[in-house]
Amino acid sequence: MRFLEQYLEKEVRPALGCTEPGAIAFCVALAASKLEGKTEKVHVTTSVNVYKNGMYVGIPGTNEKGNEFAAALGAICGDADLQLEALRPCRVESVGIAREMIDKGLVSVICDQDLSGVFIEATVSNHNHSVLCRITGSHTNVVSLEIDGEKVRSSERFVPSDALEFTPEEIFESIREITELEIEKIFEGIEMNLEIARFGLKKMLPSKETFSYHENVSLGYKIRNYCFAASAARMSGVPLPVMSSSGSGNQGIVATLPVALTGEYFQKSRKDIAKAVALSHLFSGYIKNKLGRVAPICGCVTAAGTGAAAGITYLLGGARETIEQAMLTILSSTTGIMCDGAKESCSLKAGLGGQEAYSCALLAMDNLGVNSEQGFISNTLDRSIENIQVLLSKGMSKIDSAIVEVLENRKRKTKSPE
Repeated sequence: MRFLEQYLEKEVRPALGCTEPGAIAFCVALAASKLEGKTEKVHVTTSVNVYKNGMYVGIPGTNEKGNEFAAALGAICGDADLQLEALRPCRVESVGIAREMIDKGLVSVICDQDLSGVFIEATVSNHNHSVLCRITGSHTNVVSLEIDGEKVRSSERFVPSDALEFTPEEIFESIREITELEIEKIFEGIEMNLEIARFGLKKMLPSKETFSYHENVSLGYKIRNYCFAASAARMSGVPLPVMSSSGSGNQGIVATLPVALTGEYFQKSRKDIAKAVALSHLFSGYIKNKLGRVAPICGCVTAAGTGAAAGITYLLGGARETIEQAMLTILSSTTGIMCDGAKESCSLKAGLGGQEAYSCALLAMDNLGVNSEQGFISNTLDRSIENIQVLLSKGMSKIDSAIVEVLENRKRKTKSPE
């Protein structure tokens, strides 16, 4: 299997709703599928990163939010075979059952402040049996499945291959001869993300009749609107899938839509658009591999925006040096935008990331932007990423815990009587 085909198969996958509560639902659903008898109790422990991203985000097909609902629905109606789309079979009637379980204290999701990255451990039980499922590293990477304390070998089929390690040279090499199968896979993601963007544009933005400002028809503004609308619909719980990238739906939106819309605007061929989107996915994943699957900074801006800048510059005819300049420019302008948990306003960051990717590509094509060592930006992409790693590990290591504290305080105030 070619490297690009392997990457698309592993890292570019459909996801329903936010990937963190989706992963919680998958983990619980897998455990529940192995439990003999009805699930009576659900207990989940997550890392601080996963917990933060699931606290206030909408659950697809419901009017509910949060980790507890994702866990409860995973036990009641989740389908583990669908992985990050585990909640697709759930219907409105399941919400009442989930609410009853939560109100009775039968569902708990706690945050282990000592754990970072992707970590989810779900235990489902009844009076006779207990099943534990543990996910680490990536959102569907099941490392342990135990029934009454005994490991189950069948869990191995859910464990993907080791994380793909690759270099910028391999990224550029992989898109030189793209296959029709890879093109089809890439356009499947483009169409999926365009569908939810169009839904969001129709349902979640003001109509032309009521919009109080004249519509700006520039391509940059269109990119921002499409990314905003797709993310807003997704984070609000609209039951439409998105094609994710490196474990993130918003990252998938920003990695695909700005590049595809640019290709359409400049009437590029289907093959060239596919190559550019592949470049975007790969550089997004390359950065996420370096900085972490879930990090204190916004991945849909920093990682996916950088990937999109590479893809757009490629479509505009930029050489490798120009592509790298575009990536350094967007890293310089957006690194430090923190991730304060998944929620509807993530759509603002998605829109920013998409439009900034386009702007930085234009700057690079005019040999403008950042092309020298400035601040944490070095003269190469790799050295700049290394500097960002230092910022994350030494300067921003406590941000996630602080954000969880703020969100937990809000939750307590909301629940406390007046």
